[in-house]
Amino acid sequence: MSGLSAAEHAQINISLGGVVISNYLSYLTMGVVLSSTWTYFSKFPTDRWWFKAVVILCVSLCIGDTVADGIWVYDWAVANYANPAALAFHWALPAEPFLSSTCALIVQLFYAWRLWVMSMRMNWILPIAVGSLSILGWCMIFRIVVSVAMAPNLMQSEFAFLLPECYVWLGASAGADVLITSSMIYYLDLRFRVESQQNKISYLAPRRFRRIIVRTLECNLLSLLAQAIVIGLLSQISVGLYFLIPEKTLAKVYTFSLLLYLNSRPTDNDRGSTKKSLSPYGGGDVEFSSYISFETLS
Repeated sequence: MSGLSAAEHAQINISLGGVVISNYLSYLTMGVVLSSTWTYFSKFPTDRWWFKAVVILCVSLCIGDTVADGIWVYDWAVANYANPAALAFHWALPAEPFLSSTCALIVQLFYAWRLWVMSMRMNWILPIAVGSLSILGWCMIFRIVVSVAMAPNLMQSEFAFLLPECYVWLGASAGADVLITSSMIYYLDLRFRVESQQNKISYLAPRRFRRIIVRTLECNLLSLLAQAIVIGLLSQISVGLYFLIPEKTLAKVYTFSLLLYLNSRPTDNDRGSTKKSLSPYGGGDVEFSSYISFETLS
C-alpha cells in the first residue's frame, strides 16, 4: 500500500472497514438463526409442510446472504487487498438488499395471515394493509437493487440519489411492523381486557401470549432501528460502506422473529396443560376461540 495516495488509503479504510465489520455481525446473527431453526425442527418435527417450507425458504435466504458476505470480504480483503480499482463495485452489494427484503416480505405476509386467523377470519382490512405495505417496501428495494446493478460504476458518493426510495421503503416496512405489533397486542391481550371489564371479571393474559407480544415487539423495534440506521448512514457520504453493518442483519432479524413465534407454540405434550391454564382468566368463548386459532398452527 506504500504506492497509494492518502485519499486512496482513506477510501480503502471506509470501504473495507464497513464490509469486514458487517461480515462479523452477519455470521453472528446467522448462528442465532441456525440455533432457533434447530429448536423449531426439534420441537415440531410433524408441523405443517408449508410452515416448514416458509422456515426453510427464510433460512436459505439468510444463508445465501451470509455466503455473499463471506465472498465479498474475501474478494476485497484478501484477493484484491489494497487494490482501489477492485473496491468500486461488488455483485453482493445489490444482491444482499434483495435477499433481505425478500425475507422481510415473506415474514410480514406470514404475520398478515396470522392476524387474519386471530380475527376469526373476519378482519380482511388489516391483513391487506400489512400485505400492501410489505409489497410496497419490497418494490422500493427492488427498484434500488436494479438501479445499483445497472450502474456498476456508481460511486459511493452518489448513493444519495437513492434516498427517496429508501425513505419509502422505511416508511412502508415500519408501517407494516407497527400494524403487526399493535394488532398482536390487541388480539392477544387488549380485547380480552375490554371484555373482562364489561363482564366484571379479572383478567391476566396467559404467559405464552405475553411472551409472544414481548418478543414480537422486540424484534420489530430491532428491525426498525436497523433500517433507520441504514438510511441515516447512507445519507452521510463520509462513512462509506458502514451502513452495511445494520443492513446485513435484517434478514436474520426477520427470520428470528418468525422462528420465535413458531417456537412459542405448545408442543403436543404440554397442549393439554396449557388449555387448563386458560380457565381462570375469563374471556369466555372469545378467548377460547383465540386460543384455538393459535393452537391450530401446530
